[in-house]
Amino acid sequence: MGNGNWKTRSWLRVGTRLALIITVLGIVLGATARESNLDKETLPINARRVVLFEAYELVAALGVWDRIVGISRYAYHNDLLQRLVPHLKQIPSPGTGFVVNIEALLALQPDAVVIWSRKPELVNFLQRKGLPVLTLYPESLADLNRDLLRLGKLFGKEARAREVAAMMAQSLDKLRQRLAAIPAADRPGVVWLWSKPTKIGGNRGIMPELITLTGGINLGSHLNAFYQELSMETIVGLNPEVVLIWGSASYGPADILHDPKWQSIRAVKSRRVFKSPRASNWSPRVISLAWWMAHCLHPQQISPAEMQAELDQFYRRCFGIPYQGGH
Repeated sequence: MGNGNWKTRSWLRVGTRLALIITVLGIVLGATARESNLDKETLPINARRVVLFEAYELVAALGVWDRIVGISRYAYHNDLLQRLVPHLKQIPSPGTGFVVNIEALLALQPDAVVIWSRKPELVNFLQRKGLPVLTLYPESLADLNRDLLRLGKLFGKEARAREVAAMMAQSLDKLRQRLAAIPAADRPGVVWLWSKPTKIGGNRGIMPELITLTGGINLGSHLNAFYQELSMETIVGLNPEVVLIWGSASYGPADILHDPKWQSIRAVKSRRVFKSPRASNWSPRVISLAWWMAHCLHPQQISPAEMQAELDQFYRRCFGIPYQGGH
């Protein structure tokens, strides 16, 4: 490894330590600050008729499916909901968080609509139609905690929301403690690949936190974006030790392992290329994603048996079902 690369990775390792400290403080302080703003919500409390364009996996932990009168059509294909909601296909869909059938939505007479905030023009349109709208777009674990509590307030399930948030915090803290003794030199450089093999995760969103928390170094930390497309030459220069692939990507590890352009990269040489389960990170299932990542990065520390036992206990307490692989 050249002297320039050594210096770069040394700074990355220092940055990782600082990022871990900031992450922990952010979860604690950020969640507390945001929770204090819950009383300012103008949405109904204990809503009886709710349409979910987003957050259906968060709501899955609250036990309120008798209140859901409409869902995104994407929810019909969600593996978790298919296990949890026997009548899933009978719940009508007035569209998605991208495109809404306003007539179908109004016909459902919802008390509230849950949708993401990345399309403000759509949110404004729904509000002009007189619909109470709860928007979310969690960009951190603290945001995810905040949105879980907001949904708990919306459904009058605040105690259960706090219980689920505590379960998640306990599991992440246990994982953090299990990995705390790993020396900085043993924390691998990681890239998180998105919809294309040349599109890697940056320093925004939940994934950078998970990489740090699970004992890795985010090689996309210099990119101020959720993800960014890079040249193959740049990716070769990053030379990741571990490659993780988004679970919904149309390609898999074999595509990377057999691609001539990737053959000089350490992760390919050691065959440390993994595709994640399709668990959403806007969900309590961020816990299963975190334990899976920790196993991929540090298999000598987190065995498959330990991961299975931890996640089975979590799933039973959170969703009332056993953990099944990535589901």
